[in-house]
Amino acid sequence: MKFLHFVYAVEEINNRSDLLPNVTLGFHVFDCCQDGWQAMNGALGMLTGRYGSSVNYNCYQNKCVIAIIENLPSTMSMEMTNILKMYNYPQISAASRDALLSDKAQFPSYYRTVASEVHLLRALSRLVKHFGWTWIGILAFDEGSSMKTIALLKEEIQSNGGCVEFTLIISPLTNIWRRTRQVFASLRNSTANVIIFYGNDNDHFTFGRELQADLPSVPAKVWIFTDELSLESWYEYFMFPLNGSLAFVNHQSDIPGFRDFLSGVTTRRYPEDIFLPDILFTLPYWSILENTHMLIESDNDTMFVNVGDIVDNLYHLRDTVQGYAIYNAVYAVAHAVHTAILSQHEKESRVRETEYGVFLPLKLSQYLKKIHFTNSVDEEVFFDENGDYLLGYDVLNWLYSGNQSQRAVRVGRFDPSASPGKEFVINESLITWNTGFKQSPPLSRCSDPCLPGYRKLTSKDKPICCYTCILCPEGEISNHTDAEQCLQCLIHEWPNMKRDACIPKDIIYLSYQEPLGAVLAFIAFTFSVSTAIVLAIFIMFRDTPIVKANNRDLSYILLLSLMFCFLCSLLFIGQPQKVTCILRQAVFGIAFTVSVSSILGKTLTVVMAFYATKPGSNIRSWIKFGVGSYLVVFCSIIQGIICFVWLLIAPPYPSYDAQSVTGQMILECSEGSIMAFYYVLGYIGLLASLCFIIAFLARNLPDSFNEAEFISFSMLVFCSVWVAFIPTYLSSKGKYMVAVEIFAILASSAGLLGCIFLPKCFVIILRPEMNTREHLSWR
Repeated sequence: MKFLHFVYAVEEINNRSDLLPNVTLGFHVFDCCQDGWQAMNGALGMLTGRYGSSVNYNCYQNKCVIAIIENLPSTMSMEMTNILKMYNYPQISAASRDALLSDKAQFPSYYRTVASEVHLLRALSRLVKHFGWTWIGILAFDEGSSMKTIALLKEEIQSNGGCVEFTLIISPLTNIWRRTRQVFASLRNSTANVIIFYGNDNDHFTFGRELQADLPSVPAKVWIFTDELSLESWYEYFMFPLNGSLAFVNHQSDIPGFRDFLSGVTTRRYPEDIFLPDILFTLPYWSILENTHMLIESDNDTMFVNVGDIVDNLYHLRDTVQGYAIYNAVYAVAHAVHTAILSQHEKESRVRETEYGVFLPLKLSQYLKKIHFTNSVDEEVFFDENGDYLLGYDVLNWLYSGNQSQRAVRVGRFDPSASPGKEFVINESLITWNTGFKQSPPLSRCSDPCLPGYRKLTSKDKPICCYTCILCPEGEISNHTDAEQCLQCLIHEWPNMKRDACIPKDIIYLSYQEPLGAVLAFIAFTFSVSTAIVLAIFIMFRDTPIVKANNRDLSYILLLSLMFCFLCSLLFIGQPQKVTCILRQAVFGIAFTVSVSSILGKTLTVVMAFYATKPGSNIRSWIKFGVGSYLVVFCSIIQGIICFVWLLIAPPYPSYDAQSVTGQMILECSEGSIMAFYYVLGYIGLLASLCFIIAFLARNLPDSFNEAEFISFSMLVFCSVWVAFIPTYLSSKGKYMVAVEIFAILASSAGLLGCIFLPKCFVIILRPEMNTREHLSWR
């Protein structure tokens, strides 16, 4: 059948007026019977015109050999090339795929109309990657450069994340029974569901027949063949085990008019064709009897057979695939010759035909490099810089039917000339898998896939495809199957329970809706109301001795500032806003400064009042001048300046803390400048310490001035609260840090209110008889 493709191409070219006009292509066919020595002898015979003659002898008359088109295995093709390249004869192969033949330094005049096995390796890796097969077995024959090719195939598979469970190289020198046992043992013990059978047709038929008794007992496998002849040969023995297999074959298309040409082919039409009778024997005997019609004539007892009656049976896969490559090879030579003749005519107005015999073989190779035409099936034909035709491969799905028939369905294609990402196309819906698989498409893995939320953990002593699955660590996710690494969530996100997606973190702050915030707000409101009641009592009883003692105005100022201290804690509760962040620390700092400076003023008043009673003292004039009130103003102005500078240079602002609390994001007020915050606290602490020292030294003054004792005790409570506040504040996080500061504000303010004003209110309300000048002076 391949020969008929060759004949059809030559006749079609000779009948065309636009290609090689006035030039008739001829051909000479030699069958080497797949024998290397015969191939060499045939090459010499075609060059010299006489088989077995010397290399430099030429028996041709008025004929010229311009190129040789062959359909040989790679090893034989290379042997023939060693002779042809000495004379620069172009050699076009329609079968050999060996990557070594792409080396133009070794094979300068070698071309082929089938894709290089380099593209086949890429196609295989893309197929296994497409179906997620990561656990592969390789079965190959040791022939030619197969060892290097298998190594490249393993690299391709591994570069796509796959692993090879076993690589079984079958040497022709090994005892066939022994190597059959090895293959069967590997297949039976293998956990890989995908087996790549790599190689050409040499010795495959015999080897497949040896496995006939064992292969049906092997569990179902997805067989991937790389040679159409190997698959057809094996299929005759293993229809059931190989059902649903896949095969990569050279791309082929139905040539327009070829089937009609076959219908007119008879032995009468080609009486000199010694190959045509052999075509009958390519079919099984029963197919000939059932599907052919023989035309027998009695002329010289010759039987003439109409090949057109058995076209469908002759149209085998391997014949159509290789026939399409031969068809393109013939046209490639024709276009190169056509270009060469036109180029020569441009240089010389008159060229004798006999000169082509000298010119064309030597120069044709350079024109073959440049050909670029569209064939009859509207496909572009051209050679790349290595002399390879980027034809690509078809993916076939082989099926066995119950009526002892087999068929191949084209399910995909690998086109190396396509744009990146579009080279490999496959239609899974057209594939029929072996019924031995429970899942479609079948799986082939060393380990079960890691679900989202887990990642793979490999071991040094195992292949990378054999792994265990571990849960992603805290704060990380994996959102797809078989993740190599877990992904860190964004700063404002956190993994969900399954750790397969990032979700927004819960934003937390001390709000009025939660119990802690509500309790603190209630306490602050209660103390502020209590302070207001105390202030009202002092105003109502402003003329009584106990209220007038120790500067009544400073008492009013102190009570008002304490009320603001309680109320300013409410600024710390609720969602932080820009305004509240700016106000909370400034109001807190100034309110507490006014409170402490008022107490300091009252303390100085007590001391000054004692010394004013001594003869000749002029301190009484200072008391009348109101030095305590001026002290409050002066101290508050200093704190106001500190707060103003703070708000001017680096004011507080709302910010998110995503690190302190796991799975939550804290909305808080950043201090802007932590140093300014410490200055505010430090200044209040300085005033409080000064006030405590003075009050402590004045605690033993006469009873009429015993308020120093209450001030001393209140400042002790105040300082104790804020000293304890610092380590507690620094060790707290989130809303609890805010709660600690609120608690310190409320506790210290409540200490001042209770220690200074509660005894006075007790006397005013419950013991009015003690609210007299005589009683206050009595001890």
